[in-house]
Amino acid sequence: MRLPEKLRRPRMGVRAPVQKIWPRHRRWVKAHGCCVPDCQCPSIDFAHLRSAANAGKDQKPHDIFGISLCRTHHEEQHRIGADAFGKKYGIDLWVLAAEFARKSPVWEMRASLKLVHAQDIGSLITPGVQQPVNDVEKPGIALMKFS
Repeated sequence: MRLPEKLRRPRMGVRAPVQKIWPRHRRWVKAHGCCVPDCQCPSIDFAHLRSAANAGKDQKPHDIFGISLCRTHHEEQHRIGADAFGKKYGIDLWVLAAEFARKSPVWEMRASLKLVHAQDIGSLITPGVQQPVNDVEKPGIALMKFS
């Protein structure tokens, strides 16, 4: 007679990993046009925005950091980086990603994240770590952090 498998219970203090892939959200984002103004390309990719905080080697960022880009602009964004790409086309990719996340029909994804308002950012800054400086003040923009 064979014993049943031993139950695997999480160790104390170990959190379950955050779900990062949301197929319905990806489909919804890809249903929009390219985020680059005046681009009429009909074939759209789901492009992740990467930063030092949301991705490491061989890791994809959370889908909340996704925008719609055509293949040509997606490859260019990877080649020159998100900040340079945004400056070149005069768009703020991070604000677009936040807007896609805010309007996403996938409530489970939105509920898994904690929204932080712009006026609360000062309390999130780590002393001694240089923070990026925006050229233009963007009041009311909500940033995301994992809960």
